[in-house]
Amino acid sequence: MKHNETQRITISADIGLFLYLQEKVCERKTKTEAYCNLLKKASENFVSPILKNRSQQLGTYQCHVTITDLSVEWHWHRSTVRSFLEKLDEYGQIEIVRLPKSFIITMPVGTNNADNPVGTQDFGFSSKLHEVLSDWIADGVSIPVTGEKCIQLLKTEMACFSEAYKKEHPNDTDGLKQALKSHFKSAKQLLLEHMAVATFKKVIRKHYAVKGNEAMTLFYDNDLGCDSEALLEASQILAELLVCGISPSLTHETPQTKAQFENLLESYKALLAQSIGHADHL
Repeated sequence: MKHNETQRITISADIGLFLYLQEKVCERKTKTEAYCNLLKKASENFVSPILKNRSQQLGTYQCHVTITDLSVEWHWHRSTVRSFLEKLDEYGQIEIVRLPKSFIITMPVGTNNADNPVGTQDFGFSSKLHEVLSDWIADGVSIPVTGEKCIQLLKTEMACFSEAYKKEHPNDTDGLKQALKSHFKSAKQLLLEHMAVATFKKVIRKHYAVKGNEAMTLFYDNDLGCDSEALLEASQILAELLVCGISPSLTHETPQTKAQFENLLESYKALLAQSIGHADHL
């Protein structure tokens, strides 16, 4: 069945609505509850109790928290908290300034003030990289211009981090040097990751966007009987073939099955290219 393309919808709602929509089931917070908790903290300029004696000035919709505090409050493992914050940063829902033992989180939310629309908010290093590289993937910007924009984003990220660190540790010159070194390493890694994904997307889109994916559709309909679980397993095999050249799942399969998956690769690549094109327009 053909579905209409999902339209992107932006809503404006008071934080009270999000708090109302939460459904308390147990002590451990859901992802939605954790996000709402961050919204509330940002709206109140929350500062963790163990950081109260720090002279940290917070801006609009900012909070100053630690992984330990969030882990205890949400009843999550520390690593789960970290990955959750990183994912929100990736989606452009928060901006994170990483300090040695804490985080300053900015929620890029709109206000009722028409002079401060959502589109003017700073969405963070990761989302800005994604935006710049997406323009390059779509052939809207050249490599030199894109590279220069990425360099400027990295410089801005480091300058913001330096300013935030100095506010929290005004006399810690040695600590600033070490913190800048560590943060630059993390920011550079993020830049490398985004560029790796962007180059893959650009190449596969360039070579396969105009090709059909009929073979994958027929495989899903006829061979798998529209079983989505089976399709997910088959897609994993195809991804392994694409990336590694082999798939452990095919080791004991018949030559006919192996050949079938090899023949599906071109259609699978076309499907990837088309999904990248759709994502660029959301």
